[in-house]
Amino acid sequence: MNFFSPEFFGYFLIVITLYYTLDNKYQKFLILLASSVFIGSLSISILAYTYLFILLNYLFAHLLTKFKERPSVKKIIFNISMFIVIGALVFFKYINFILSSVIQFLHIFHLNIQDSSLKLILPIGISFYTFQSIGYLLQIYRGNEDMEKNIIIFFNYFLFFPKFLSGPIEQSKHFFPQLKNTFHFSYSNFVTGMRFILWGAFKKLVIADRLALIIDGLYPNLHQFSGNLLIITFLLQPLHVYCDFSGYTDIAIGMGKIFGLKLTENFRQPFFSTGVSDFWRRWHMSLTNWCNEYIFKRIMFKKRKWGIWASVYALFVTFLVIGIWHGPHWNFIILGILQGIAINYEFFTKRFRLRIAGKLPKKPVLYMSYLITYLFVCFSLVFFYAPSTSDATYFLSHIFTNIDFSKINLLFLDRMDKIIVLFSLLFVLIMDFRQENGKGIMTTIGAWPGWVRKAYYYVILILLIYFGSPVKEFVYMQF
Repeated sequence: MNFFSPEFFGYFLIVITLYYTLDNKYQKFLILLASSVFIGSLSISILAYTYLFILLNYLFAHLLTKFKERPSVKKIIFNISMFIVIGALVFFKYINFILSSVIQFLHIFHLNIQDSSLKLILPIGISFYTFQSIGYLLQIYRGNEDMEKNIIIFFNYFLFFPKFLSGPIEQSKHFFPQLKNTFHFSYSNFVTGMRFILWGAFKKLVIADRLALIIDGLYPNLHQFSGNLLIITFLLQPLHVYCDFSGYTDIAIGMGKIFGLKLTENFRQPFFSTGVSDFWRRWHMSLTNWCNEYIFKRIMFKKRKWGIWASVYALFVTFLVIGIWHGPHWNFIILGILQGIAINYEFFTKRFRLRIAGKLPKKPVLYMSYLITYLFVCFSLVFFYAPSTSDATYFLSHIFTNIDFSKINLLFLDRMDKIIVLFSLLFVLIMDFRQENGKGIMTTIGAWPGWVRKAYYYVILILLIYFGSPVKEFVYMQF
């Protein structure tokens, strides 16, 4: 049951109808039941694992609270909890990568060991709810929050189905208070939520799934291509992952809004970033905010005696974690290292760059900053999409081979696909530009005359029905 199936559409309508029909005291039970059924429809084993994971977290939170006046015992409990929580993530997501890397290393010393990968099913959403768990237990351990004793609310914090597959990563201090509220139907919330859902579905089905045809067609046959198609793919990759991931986030935010819950904003016009550091303040914000809170600041505090080098070290560690968080591949490690290098470069050259920029017209400098940042993101994403480092190296080394600007062909897309993608991307970028200038898309749509709003809804629905590509899995479901 995926977000775009008729089964899910009917299921969501039934859940929402019951949600606002039942007495308030039963709403939390319904969220738990609805989330469990949704996850169970994907995999019963994954649902069972997630339940066990949450129960262990509840137990650890209880023990940390019980022994809060005994620091030595509390520290032991916390260390055990981190070992189990992080260990589970490492086992399911990284164990085969670690084993194969060790075996390859031993081959250097002529120790030939047979590579025997474990056949494991990666629990869906594990990276997202594991980070929620770590953040929550840290807050309890530090005494910044009290334990949530209501086990239904506790389960809903992890399981709430709109965000379960790909986030956002909700921090407990933001989400627990909302889950304790009672909710009454709000027409305004329903309309706003549906706008978010339509907008997200448009970005995913009409744009991202079409761009995916190019990317999915190119990488498995990478060595057959060079020149034009590599350049086009290079430039389109950020737009694909943006429309796919922000599309999911918009749908999740919209469904949350209908339930009366406000999910964390995850994207804020990232292609209007003036630098890589600015880009990461706008891109996958729930992840970067989490890493800033629990990794960067913590390292800065511990290494404060290092002075300026504490910041350099903390940035590298933080973005190395972000890279590794994406998956067990050297490409993702390189991806994280590249971000660390770029942001440290910006930090050390800031005064020089500002001095040079101050002598030039503001607008060209601003647009050049947008362009350079975008091209760096394009470069980084080669390591995100390429199946291996050798494929990424081939891509980058052949990107300017056999270029013929008289033939700009978009293989894997027909003429209608090209037209749809072009105008849809222009529309998304125009709406992002308006939002960047303080004119939010939801506010803008709400201010339109009634007949214009209805026409907009009909156009989006027609595009979704007639031009929505066959549904592909959300990119970030693999994490």
